[in-house]
Amino acid sequence: MKNNLFTPMIRRMAAISTVLILFAAWSAGCSKDDTGESGILNISDVVLPEQIDTSVGGEIAVSGKGFKTGDVILLRSALVGSTEYTAPTVRVSASEIVFTVPDGLTNGEYKVYVLRNDQRLLLGRTTINLLSDVPDQAGMNVKGIVSCGGQPVAGVVVSDGTEVTKTDAKGIYYLNSDKKNGYVFISVPSGYEVEHSGTTPQFFRYLNQPTSTVEQRDFPLTKRDNDRHRVVVFTDVHLANRVSDRSQFQSGFLREMTDYLQSCRKENIPVYGIALGDLAWDSYWYDNNYDLSDYQNDLKSLDFPVFSAPGNHDNDPQIANNDFEAAAPFRQIVGPTDFSFNIGGIHYILLDNVVYENPDGISGTHSYAARIADEKLEWLKKDLATVDRQTPVFIGMHIPLHTTPKLNTAGQPTTEYNIEAAEQFVACLDGYNVSILSGHTHNNFNVTESESLREHNIAAVCATWWWTGHTDYAGNHICRDGSPGGYKIFEASGQQVGWYYKGIGKEASYQFRTYDLNECLLEKSELCPSASNADFTKYACGYDQKNSNNEVLINVFDWADDWKIEVTDLSDNSKLTTTRVRTYDPLHVLSYNMRKLAKASTLTFPTSYTAHMFKVKARTASSSLRIVVTDGFGKQYEQVMSRPKALSYGME
Repeated sequence: MKNNLFTPMIRRMAAISTVLILFAAWSAGCSKDDTGESGILNISDVVLPEQIDTSVGGEIAVSGKGFKTGDVILLRSALVGSTEYTAPTVRVSASEIVFTVPDGLTNGEYKVYVLRNDQRLLLGRTTINLLSDVPDQAGMNVKGIVSCGGQPVAGVVVSDGTEVTKTDAKGIYYLNSDKKNGYVFISVPSGYEVEHSGTTPQFFRYLNQPTSTVEQRDFPLTKRDNDRHRVVVFTDVHLANRVSDRSQFQSGFLREMTDYLQSCRKENIPVYGIALGDLAWDSYWYDNNYDLSDYQNDLKSLDFPVFSAPGNHDNDPQIANNDFEAAAPFRQIVGPTDFSFNIGGIHYILLDNVVYENPDGISGTHSYAARIADEKLEWLKKDLATVDRQTPVFIGMHIPLHTTPKLNTAGQPTTEYNIEAAEQFVACLDGYNVSILSGHTHNNFNVTESESLREHNIAAVCATWWWTGHTDYAGNHICRDGSPGGYKIFEASGQQVGWYYKGIGKEASYQFRTYDLNECLLEKSELCPSASNADFTKYACGYDQKNSNNEVLINVFDWADDWKIEVTDLSDNSKLTTTRVRTYDPLHVLSYNMRKLAKASTLTFPTSYTAHMFKVKARTASSSLRIVVTDGFGKQYEQVMSRPKALSYGME
């Protein structure tokens, strides 16, 4: 947990758009090679810049309490077994130690130690970026060079979130920036990577001087063959330090990601993450002392870069009627809100499509509008203008472009736009092959608007919230539409991309769940005897009525228009007719609605009315069924359903 003293400071700095992320030494993660190296020194309240742009011989200040004359600073690359550098000390006081960058140091992340006699203490980590000699250019106040192994990289897109330019043949760029956003970033080119601090990729640099001052920000790249790559897209983590959310996150998602990364490394396939917002939960930033910095700290065990977009719950709830200032902590702690990058043959864009309103500050409604602001659309146009129209484009944003599909009288899915001024946004995409990635709903759904525009709305890591996975509830981590809480994996090879939804704790083959509706009767006396009859009837969603029609309900979590489903009654090997329906998932009704009623708790997120459902009528009450679901890539998922099949918390 972070030092409480730093929380108000960081937030005040965010409100005035200060551009350094600061962190306490005690929250800096120590790797295994740090074991036994820390002595007991009376040094506290250490503040170290996360990124430092400087040159050999440049001065770096570390503030804190307890420094003494004779203290020595040691720098060691974060890579295990790397060379250690002694940094010449310029001056020391009780509240600060200042040192210079030693000869021989190269760009990269370093652990910073203080050495006193035979004891050393890890103060934290910082990324040191050694600046090249780039001449000023009239009218330009941000400059720099993009390089790889000391060689310039030409044609790299550089932006401040408003203006867009490219590096020249010498790898040099110039921008005339209003510095409103407080940063400059590169659209990481294909075939390259940037370092990542924790999980934060270092594709951006903060700006901290007035517009009249020229600032240099360089970007070192490393070559990486990422034509073939994997992207884990996850959303709605909603960590708040309550109902065992952090332990569930650790034992579920994080452990699973560690295993997945290891499996990909065996095949030499690089892995990247995209987080689509609602990372923490604004309501609990102050009440539970858990905010975005704590989320970043909980996430840092992952050893791959995660690119993040903000959600409606990632804004400072103490800010009223100022979307830009409300998003300042996200910019300070996580990074840019609107940016792009390239991996292999794919161009990725992340957008902030939340306009935070919250008219009365922390006592308000935390209200927001779902809209991509005009200035963000203008930036989007500039970014897309740098992209070849044959390149697939994946755009991630928190709130979905489309509404959750319904079914018309013919049983065909229908939807409409879900965000304000959606037509203007879609017009920007004309001529490109675009896939939208979104979250927010805690449901799964897919929309194919045209051959060149489709949307993947991805269910939540936290499921309904973390309640259903909590032992005091159902313990089954289920989303509102019946999908298991999880994420989506995209597998790219060149410009070809495949995907699948992955439930946390489930096999990748777990793509649907079956219900014997003969066995789905809910009894008030058994489940929630103290609830009112009216509430029970309302939230039972029809499952308070006996169904003896030998019907089976099939919930296909990530159903899309190019999927197929076939059902065979094994009593006579006959093919059964499937009918797509819009209904409620029985397991979620049992796991959430009924448990909430039993606890006399408010049902904030009751079961969704869901259209990725199918009904069949079996021959008899006991006949078994073979169900085969085929996804859009021809992969088949099969289940033999033995009946009768009881409805229970732990059913599969």
